[in-house]
Parts: sequence; structure tokens; C-alpha cells
Amino acid sequence: MTPQLVLPDEELARKAVAIKTFSLGLIATSGIAEVICIIIWLYNPAFLITPLTLVVMAGIIISAVTYWLSKSGRVQVAGFFFVICLALLSAIITPLFGGYTGPLAVTYLLPILVAGMVISINASFFIATLAAILYLAMIGVEQAGLLPQLIASVEKGAIIPQLTVATRVVFFYLIAFLSWFASSRLNRALQSVRRYATELQTANEELQATEEELRVSNEELQAANEELRETQEQLIRSEKLAAIGQLAGGVGHELRNPLGAIKNAVYYIKGKVVKNELGQKEPRVLEFLNIMDDEINSSNKIINDLLGFSRVGKPSVSPTRIEGVIEDALSRTPIPENIELTKRLDTALPEVEIDPDQIQQVLVNIIINAVQAMPEGGKLTIGAREEEKSLEMEIADTGGGMPGETMDKIFDPLFTTKAKGIGLGLAVCKSIIDRHEGHIEVRSKVGKGTTFRIKLPLRAA
Repeated sequence: MTPQLVLPDEELARKAVAIKTFSLGLIATSGIAEVICIIIWLYNPAFLITPLTLVVMAGIIISAVTYWLSKSGRVQVAGFFFVICLALLSAIITPLFGGYTGPLAVTYLLPILVAGMVISINASFFIATLAAILYLAMIGVEQAGLLPQLIASVEKGAIIPQLTVATRVVFFYLIAFLSWFASSRLNRALQSVRRYATELQTANEELQATEEELRVSNEELQAANEELRETQEQLIRSEKLAAIGQLAGGVGHELRNPLGAIKNAVYYIKGKVVKNELGQKEPRVLEFLNIMDDEINSSNKIINDLLGFSRVGKPSVSPTRIEGVIEDALSRTPIPENIELTKRLDTALPEVEIDPDQIQQVLVNIIINAVQAMPEGGKLTIGAREEEKSLEMEIADTGGGMPGETMDKIFDPLFTTKAKGIGLGLAVCKSIIDRHEGHIEVRSKVGKGTTFRIKLPLRAA
């Protein structure tokens, strides 16, 4: 948020700088005056240098004390000290240089101006009154000859000096008035700046509030867009599932019976060929029969996936030991010799309320995928542990892994990266785990392997 502007402190700082500037300027002026006096005295030994030196030293001392007071933070005290001492100093030097009608009577104007600039409006009129009193009082001192005159004044009783005195006294108050006028204008300008700064700050706060509202609206719009995208994906997925369900019910039964008949026929022919001389003369006949048998098994798996996906229903749960389910799944899945199997099952695992047949189907699908991901061999790790009123299982392989775009779609129906298959195995797994009120996720890194994590509640909802 934009910080508040503290104009009074800035004004106080400005006055402090002005007082320091005036005091340093007076020190410099006094020093130059002393140098000039010394030069005159060298050429004219009769020149009265002693009183001038005292005046110069007084100016330097006044300026030094003023500077010290201002630097220590006592700005008001420094201002009053400076202007009062300047007025007294003007009262002393005026009789020395031409008297009350001489040119240095104008030095009374300096403390009046300084008072208006660095103290206040009232202070300028106060110093103007003090200057007038001192000016008039020093006329009597001058007439009595109490101070030496380095420059002689006009004769006593002349009409012009009387007009000059009156004019200069009036001029003192005129300068005070001008100082007041300038100060009032400055105050108006400061008030305008203060008002403008306040309006600017208000506008800035409103702008920040509007920006925050826009940011919130943008986040809400992005969330709505993401929700719409997920809804659209769910709709597309639902349409796929509906199409698969209709296809599985009609096609699955129609294909299973012919495939069964073909499989039986291949089995019969293989038996005859093995016992006949044809198998020895034409070994490729037996090879082709084996290929036919493998392809029939692949076709049967596709049909079983279709029927299994369309028939996934509410699980029939019962308290089950997960160790037995894992062993049954491994017994149904041949593990090649080049793959090292490691089981990390915690001891005394609690029973979990699941449908053992459906969970076994999930494990078989994942283990088959893991084995197929390691054609050159590797390590297969199956783990199970209790975690916060749930059972967690991990099936990890050291295969080639999957990129991020593949992991995002791996549970989508009909999505597959294999040459064979229709991409229903993992979709069936997710459907089964979801019906168990569980959670399944996959983590994979290209070149490092893939890990499936399954989380099942210990008690069925």
C-alpha cells in the first residue's frame, strides 16, 4: 500500500535546511568581511579594525550556535535565536557604518525575512517590531556618541533623516507583510499539494482495490474455465463409456463363441500335427498354429476387458487379508526370470473390507503392465502398509517410464500406447478402486520407471 505523505515533517525539514543555509551563508559572509577589513587595515593602519572584528566574530558565533541547534533538531529555538541575534547585530553595526541613515540600516530586513521563512507569520511581525524598536533606540545611542562611527552620519536635526527613519520603520512592516503574503501563498500551495496528495492516494487505493477485484475475477474465471474443461472431459468420457458399454454387450458375446470354436480347432489340429509326420516335415505349420493360438488369446483378453469394463458393478466386500490377494494375483501372472520380484509387506497388516476378486483383477492388470514395461528385465516391487485408517499398496517397476502427457490420460478409456490392446485395463482398475471408495494414482519418470499407488479404506463405507 502507498505510504501516507507526512507534509508537516517535510515542512519542518525544509525549515531546518533553510536555517542551516542562512547560518552557513552568514559565516561565509562574515569571513569575507573580516578578510576585507584586514586588507583595508594593512593599507590604512588608522582603520578601526577592532570593533569590526568583534562584529564579525559575533556573526560567526551566532551562525555556529544556530547551525548546532538546527542540527540537533531544535529548529524553532534555532530560528528565534538566529533572527533575534541578527536584529541585535544589525542594531550594533548600523551606527558604525553611516548611522541610522546609512546603507547598513537595510540589514534589519534580513532577520524579518528569515523569521517569516523559517519560523512563522507572527514571528515576522514580531521581529519587525523588535527591529523598529532597536532602530529607534540606536538613534539615541548614536546621537549620544556611545559608539564610534567608521562612516559619519548626516547632521542632526535634518528633515531628510527624519523621513528616512519613518520610511524605514514603515518598510520594516511592509517587508513583514510581504513575508506574511509569501507565507500564506506557500501555505495555500502546501494545502493544495496536501489535498492533491490525499486525492492521489485515494485514487491509488481505489485502483489497487479495482486491481484486486480484477485479480479475483480473473482467478474465478480461470477456475470456472478449468471446471468447464473438466466437465467437458467428463462428458466425453461418459460418452465413451456409454459407447463401450453398448459395444461390449453386443459384440463380446458374438465374438467369444466363434473364438472358442477356433481355439478348440487349433488345439485339435496341433495335436494331430505333432503326432503326424507333417509336423516333422513342415515345422512352420506348428509355428503358425502357435501364432494363431496366441492371437486368439489376445482377442479373448480384449473381449474379457470389454465385458469386464461393462460389468464392473458394486463390489461385494468382506474382510480380506491383502497378502492372500497379492499372492493370488502373482500366481495368475507369470514373472519372467530376468525380472527380480521384491515384496515389502508390513507384518500384522489388518484385514481390509474389499471385493477380493475385483482387487485381484486390479493387481493382475498393473503387474502385467509392469512386466511388459521391462522387456529387457528389471525389478518389480510390491509393497503394502497401513496408513491413517487405510491400506496403501505400491507396485513399482524399473521400466522406461512415461512422460507427463501420457500420465494425464493413462486412466482414460480407449487410451493406450501399446500396439495391441484397446486401453481398457487401467480404466477398469480405476473404476474398481473408485467403487471401493479408494484412490489410485501413478508416478513415473522417463528412464526411471513407474509406480502405481493404491489407497483403500480399511472399513467399507
